[in-house]
Amino acid sequence: MSSSSYAIEVYNDTVNSLDIYGRAEGQIATGKGSFTGDDTGARMTGRLGFLMGRQLSIIENTRIIGKFEWQLRTETNDTKLDAGEDLEARYNYIGFDNKTWGELIVGRTKNPMYQVMKITDKYKNYTPNIYNYGISSIDTSYTYNRQDSTLQWNSHIDKHQFQVAYVMGNGENGRLDYGIMGSYYTHVKIDQVKITPTFAASQFKRNDDNTDTTRKEHNQAMAGLEVAWQQFTFGVTADYTNIKQNNGEDKYFGLDSIASYQWQKFKLLGGYSFLEERDQDIYEKEDWRIEGQLTLAKKTYLSLTYDKELAASNKKTNNDAITLGLRYDF
Repeated sequence: MSSSSYAIEVYNDTVNSLDIYGRAEGQIATGKGSFTGDDTGARMTGRLGFLMGRQLSIIENTRIIGKFEWQLRTETNDTKLDAGEDLEARYNYIGFDNKTWGELIVGRTKNPMYQVMKITDKYKNYTPNIYNYGISSIDTSYTYNRQDSTLQWNSHIDKHQFQVAYVMGNGENGRLDYGIMGSYYTHVKIDQVKITPTFAASQFKRNDDNTDTTRKEHNQAMAGLEVAWQQFTFGVTADYTNIKQNNGEDKYFGLDSIASYQWQKFKLLGGYSFLEERDQDIYEKEDWRIEGQLTLAKKTYLSLTYDKELAASNKKTNNDAITLGLRYDF
């Protein structure tokens, strides 16, 4: 579960292993709903990661594992590191991997909630963003599917995957008291139909002595279902969020859907998503999109995406975004 299917093996003997992997990606976009605003512009992103492992002599079938992955963006007109800056850490952790009991890792991890998110996170130029509302106000290190200072257990038994995580903080974020997360993922096959259900839940609690945010507790429950038949795949995820404030609470319900068809080296995807806030007439976020992906080589894609934003921040919008992207993973 910590490995990458496209990592390049640099070194491997009977005791130690070292793999390297990364991504180079460029995008050109236009439209008010794009990352360029009303203009036409481009951006480049890159990732570089290392996977390490060593067989333990005192514990049978157990390895110590480590992962370090960094990301660099160029869209802020900053292609060099100034004093005090560094590369953005995506994942950084160390731990144990046992063939029977799974992984026990600590650091900046891919959290259990992604077991649900990944059902609809299939686009190259678009990321569904209905899942994370309000978490980063309590845990300032939280970004989409990862956060700092996490003790996490990942287990894979036959068709069943279990993940449990405890977020303890590292002293850099005075707001966070703790966070807990858990998920379950499985799949069944009936003739040519593969059905994949998944569930996840989390709670992040603010330190009671901290007043930097009025949000004192973030509770979330998610569920997803994917159905695949031949070249067709359909997925849907649902998300319920309850944010307790110093006075009162905020409640949200979100839904994200995706449908895709694979024809040889070309894939067509489309989907619709919304995030609804209680007692609001207009969605917090609403949009639909369609994307075409052409596989040029293994893990190399040329993609074109059209996204239509219908609502943002409880206000009606009508913003378009067209993005052309080239991605190379190794």
